[in-house]
Amino acid sequence: MRYLFFTGASGLLGGQLLASMLGRGRQLAVLVRPSAKHSARERIEAILAHEEQALGRSLPRPVVLEGDLTASGCGLTESDVRWLRRSCSGVLHSAASLEFVGADRAGEPWRTNVSGTRALLDLVEAAGIDEFHHVSTAYVCGLSPGPIAEAASDAAHGFRNDYEASKHEAEWLVRSAAFLKAPTFYRPAVIVGDSQTGATSTYHGLMAMLQLMTVIVRNLPEDETGFRKVSLRLSMTGEEKRNMIPVDWTAAVIARLLDTPAARGQTIHLAPDVPITIRQIIDYTSSYLNSGGVEFCGPRKPAELNDTENAAYGGKGLYEAYEQTDPLFVTDNLRRFVPDLPCPVIDEQMMHRFLAYGDADRWGKRKRPVAAVESWAGDLLGQLDSDELTAMGQALAGGPAAGAPSAIGLEVVGPGGGSWTIRRDSEDAVVLERGLLNGEPRFTLSAGDLGPLLRECGALAMEQV
Repeated sequence: MRYLFFTGASGLLGGQLLASMLGRGRQLAVLVRPSAKHSARERIEAILAHEEQALGRSLPRPVVLEGDLTASGCGLTESDVRWLRRSCSGVLHSAASLEFVGADRAGEPWRTNVSGTRALLDLVEAAGIDEFHHVSTAYVCGLSPGPIAEAASDAAHGFRNDYEASKHEAEWLVRSAAFLKAPTFYRPAVIVGDSQTGATSTYHGLMAMLQLMTVIVRNLPEDETGFRKVSLRLSMTGEEKRNMIPVDWTAAVIARLLDTPAARGQTIHLAPDVPITIRQIIDYTSSYLNSGGVEFCGPRKPAELNDTENAAYGGKGLYEAYEQTDPLFVTDNLRRFVPDLPCPVIDEQMMHRFLAYGDADRWGKRKRPVAAVESWAGDLLGQLDSDELTAMGQALAGGPAAGAPSAIGLEVVGPGGGSWTIRRDSEDAVVLERGLLNGEPRFTLSAGDLGPLLRECGALAMEQV
């Protein structure tokens, strides 16, 4: 199996996809931009440390390529591009900007969603990669009333915002790339938190609504029982349907589809069988907050607003465009390829988990811990000379008497880990290369076992001098 080149690993969906694919044994190379405080590898390490804690087990590490999706060549070096050409057979493009409105096409969401997709396509064409998996959105349908078919969108009815329009354009860039062989399109509906823990790393969409409701309700007076009366009239019926899907289910489905050859070249909607209604969202949130009193008064906004209504209507902002019932998304391909993975129904208990996580996370303001790495395996291995690398190969193969193959793979699992190949080059020197090659013997060890192995290799190297 060759490497899959993955963008968007640092996002909400991307983090769970990363863990899910690594847990299934897939070899990954991730394109990651450094932040102001952390390098690309530190950002990925923090994500995987969080996922490992949730899973209760260690995971392999991907090959981390530091770059920028929106830069020429995605900001990669010539050496990186040579590695992609040699090592990668496919791309999973999940990186996206969720900005709804952009000042102009030079900014977000156009910069990432359109220009970034174009830069990625140029890069992978130069690297000779023709397998492409594109994470789009179900809302490329824009204002189409539906049912929405699992097919190319035509923009015939226009869009609610720049986000939808930019994702529509990105899809067409991929569909128009003649060098690609049967690109696959994954179209998730609105992605929300983890169904089991409520965890999220982004506070758009549902979480923005829940945060607004929490702030409004908790600023109201309590009665003697702790109940808060919410004098709020909403210009909806309450029966408007929202297509929301938990992030853990979304990641699990995409990971399965990646391993399903028959799904190649398809457009696949990831949408729930049972959409949630606005009334259910309000009722479930009210039971969490011990409140009540919200009224649904139909599509017409009340003529005069009270203080609570002014706060609610003023806070809805960009999301007002989604107050009408979502269209029906056809999910025939979802049922065809993953019939055993039905979408979890968002019930009262799950909504309470989302709210509890938001409270605990201070609605995104909680400082996230930085993953503590005592030593990076790549740094330690990079300090070895040719003799020491030869000794490493011998140690992995069974000792000096066993000799070492011409190429041998080493995968270090856990904090600071990664994968490398120890290989004898054309000049008969032994070199260390990032990633694993197809077909060579491979050895896996934990990050904690690397130190003793390095000491053993140092002793072997000394004996052979």
